[in-house]
Amino acid sequence: MRDAGLLLQRHTGKPTCTHAGTVTTLKSDLRWCSDGFEIRCWNGERVQVVLSLDCCDREVIAYRTSAEYPTSLTIQDLMAETVEARFGPGTIRVPHPVEWFSDNGPVYTAHDTASSAAPWCC
Repeated sequence: MRDAGLLLQRHTGKPTCTHAGTVTTLKSDLRWCSDGFEIRCWNGERVQVVLSLDCCDREVIAYRTSAEYPTSLTIQDLMAETVEARFGPGTIRVPHPVEWFSDNGPVYTAHDTASSAAPWCC
């Protein structure tokens, strides 16, 4: 069936996001990116870090650290903290849509994360 081209395309359930290849921008607060990493300590403990950056000046806007792996709630809190850091405390709507780049990992593509980011991101 494969040789004849009769197989259906695999569906992963993740939204497809096309990136044009350009991350930098000429103005702040138009495009942010986020990622996480792990720091292994000498005593065997691990610290999980997630952070958000402005793609214009590459400034760290907000970050979260924990001994636990990040969850959708961690990313939602990071997004809210990022919006408040740039647009003021208690901001519900931003003046313009902001692009939020990530590696499209499960914590970023979770339905809870996407729905909570809808008022801020395009």
